[in-house]
Amino acid sequence: MDLDNLPPLTRLPTTFFPSPSKTFDGQESRIVAIAYDYSNYGDAMIAKSIHSDLLRPNDDIRILYVMNQNDYHNLFTPMLTVYGTNRNYDDSQDAYLRNAVDTFMWEIITVLNKRGFHNVSSEILRGDPKEVIVDYCRAVKPVYLLTGTRGLGAVKRAVLGSVSSYLVKHCPCPVLVIKLSCKEIEARKELNRKKQDTFTEVLAKFDYPQPI
Repeated sequence: MDLDNLPPLTRLPTTFFPSPSKTFDGQESRIVAIAYDYSNYGDAMIAKSIHSDLLRPNDDIRILYVMNQNDYHNLFTPMLTVYGTNRNYDDSQDAYLRNAVDTFMWEIITVLNKRGFHNVSSEILRGDPKEVIVDYCRAVKPVYLLTGTRGLGAVKRAVLGSVSSYLVKHCPCPVLVIKLSCKEIEARKELNRKKQDTFTEVLAKFDYPQPI
């Protein structure tokens, strides 16, 4: 996908994520993986990781997003209502959503870049979240994997119950489970509304395939 040729988007505010509290000048760059699920909880998890100095400006940050077709309806329903409901996903719609996810992840990365994190990339994965995340960590060998205690959407299985335990047990790297208070999640509500507006605009840049 050629992001340079996309029409201008309503950018997420720079305050969507906090600035790092330290510069960590001269410290070695590390590969850090984040299991991200698009939810308000996932955004709060990244914000808390920055506040806790678990993410450094010079780190090689890999945001892992696991796409699962069965989760599309739950994940995108709030934004897809502008295009109608009761759609059955086929291969063309799958490609459409993949492009939309790619574009929105670019928005997330842009905000982190503006906050001083200049080596951030997204990895769009397919399959069973617990297996593909473990396989990714085996291949890439991050210093640790950041995940949450609960979440919504495509990687919900990777941050809930027994699957979270699976990651802790089977990942070859340390797994840091970020716990959030209700207050920390509540604080993201206004920013989450801005994210929903931005993602709706992202979807509008693509010709959504009509149902058969």
